[in-house]
Amino acid sequence: MRPALKPNLSILHMIRFTFWGLAASLILTATNLSATETESVNTTTPLSPQDRHKASIIIAENAQDADILRQLLQGRQLIFFGQLGGEYAHYDIPSFMDQDGFEIRNFRLGLAGLSPWFKNFSYKLEVDLADGSSTISDAYIHYRLSDKGSLTIGNQDGSQSLSGATGSLSLLFMEAPLPSDGFSLDKRVGISYDRNWPKSGLHLLVFGRDLNSDANHKGAAARAFFNPHRSAQGIWHLGANYVWQKNKGTARLKTRPESHVTDIRLVDTGEHNDVVSDHRYGIEIAGARGAFTTRIELFLNTWKREDGSHNDFAGAYLEGGYFLTGQPFNYINGKFVRPHLDGGRAAWELAYRVSWLDLNDGDVRGGEETNAGLALNYYPRPNLRGQFNLIHVSSDRPDSDGWLVQVRLQFNW
Repeated sequence: MRPALKPNLSILHMIRFTFWGLAASLILTATNLSATETESVNTTTPLSPQDRHKASIIIAENAQDADILRQLLQGRQLIFFGQLGGEYAHYDIPSFMDQDGFEIRNFRLGLAGLSPWFKNFSYKLEVDLADGSSTISDAYIHYRLSDKGSLTIGNQDGSQSLSGATGSLSLLFMEAPLPSDGFSLDKRVGISYDRNWPKSGLHLLVFGRDLNSDANHKGAAARAFFNPHRSAQGIWHLGANYVWQKNKGTARLKTRPESHVTDIRLVDTGEHNDVVSDHRYGIEIAGARGAFTTRIELFLNTWKREDGSHNDFAGAYLEGGYFLTGQPFNYINGKFVRPHLDGGRAAWELAYRVSWLDLNDGDVRGGEETNAGLALNYYPRPNLRGQFNLIHVSSDRPDSDGWLVQVRLQFNW
């Protein structure tokens, strides 16, 4: 059993100070950019197969607006879409005996369309049937404010980090990194504002309850990013994100070991009834050059307690990917997405990741976990992907060090 490593206060303060400095500079940079630099979309020319695939990825990544949908639909009012993924996992971890198995990870059906009455309105409705029930994934109306950004109203993604904002079709590994999943906000009913410039972007969200659970917390969130360098050959990404949440009822942080087949959580704070509010800070640093991408994120989650005390939980990850078949990186609105397969050529991608999450502080002993893994992704077609993950798990829980192997076949339409 590996001894727990607790970050000292200087590291936590450094994350706080770096976050606020980076956030301030990003917002100032974004607001000073000229609105005339906004990227425009040609809605009169029919899409090529490559551009149609690009638009499909934008819908999957919740980055579509009325103009993009108008290109994709080419005269129609709506489009049906979906995705299906099945996986198998094997665990060579003493405390995970009898956890091996197969599951349908997601089975999503949805439709997206244009308002027949208002030019700048679009909508999206998506449900996930994987667990045998109808879980609402997305249900929102999107309004494009000309070149001044856009508004989204309804049940939408509350995740504010680089990894959290990336859809399951584009993640390097089968699951999100430990801290991204452990500190994620999931789907929430709310109102959000987005604006993207050629080299920066801003996302603001005011949210309420979760339609799929009894969570009734309220709060606000923000994410800003900036590209100091951006070209067809390479890109740099700097970002900062923040979530404030007023707790009503219980508060709990937990996550699986980057594998969804098991229900075991090696890091879990348990339920606490005296948490007044959550404050979550994130710093994003990423880059790409040709077929290679890399990213690192730092996370800090602070609980404010009724007695005036607080608990600080931290996490971080480093990951990168390389297309062995030479496909260049694909970057849309502040996140990396799956590649274009031009000319029908298949793609092979090799990836690595190291992730860490610490939920121990004061009277809260939620555990600490570090994972290190390799991934191999195969894209035989634009809408089909096979995934292989090999991950070493190390935790401060008894009998919880070992390896897991998992594979997934993922199809979207």
